[in-house]
Amino acid sequence: MTQLTIVVSSCALFRQETGYTYPTGVAFPLVKALKMVNRRLSELLAPPIQERFRVVLIPSSRQDMDHLQRSIANYKLNVGEDLIVEIADEKPLIEQLEEFKPVLYLSTNAQNVREAIRKGFGAAIMFQRDHHEHSDEVLRVAFDGDGVLFSDESEKVTKEKGLDAFKENELNNEQKPLALGPLIEFFKALERLDKKFIERKQNSPIRTYLVTSRGTASPALRVLRTLQKNNLEINEAHFLSGAKKGPVLKAIKPHIFFDDQMPHVDGALQNGVIGAHVPYGVSNE
Repeated sequence: MTQLTIVVSSCALFRQETGYTYPTGVAFPLVKALKMVNRRLSELLAPPIQERFRVVLIPSSRQDMDHLQRSIANYKLNVGEDLIVEIADEKPLIEQLEEFKPVLYLSTNAQNVREAIRKGFGAAIMFQRDHHEHSDEVLRVAFDGDGVLFSDESEKVTKEKGLDAFKENELNNEQKPLALGPLIEFFKALERLDKKFIERKQNSPIRTYLVTSRGTASPALRVLRTLQKNNLEINEAHFLSGAKKGPVLKAIKPHIFFDDQMPHVDGALQNGVIGAHVPYGVSNE
């Protein structure tokens, strides 16, 4: 069975407070939705789908082990074969990531996430904030474009020469695909599984969203060309022309939203959306 591994720190999955078990943390809605997707995949029998999400949990400290095991059991994360949550052995973080080869690493520890990004892993910093309830039947994941799904090459133009230069650059390179960014492997995993349901004429429990500050015309066309050239499909694309992302995200209600710029992550958090910061590229230098 092919496993699409997501590594999550225990400080993101649970709020590590006193008590017999930990209360759920900011990564819990995503993990619960991954469990739902695995259950739906197991129901596709003609022919059966061999791919599943796998979650590996990295303890914040070895003293957490009993709490983590009780919490995993309490929230029924390992009931049946819908999701296997493993607790990683005690090793340096990068050794663990090199061993598991995750499509995504999530943590509330900013230093660990930055180290993972430097080593070429798709990763994001999460924030323990209150958030709206999420769908139990559809996994919704929202991505920024530049610096997340795509490289930061166009952001560099904006930083060095300004917005007008960015627009001219996108017009001149309208037919040239952007290089792909740090979270593209996680996006590819979602997109690939989404197609499994569509191929079998089933309603997919996965929805992906692009929520970008890019405007229409050439900036949007270059993004669409990039997706097309890489044979990637996204369920919805929102080109906001610099408008705030928070209200759009509030309407979408994603289980997680990824952005490389903290003002957009803050806007998501202020609207009750789980925002995760991808500390990659020129916006984070």
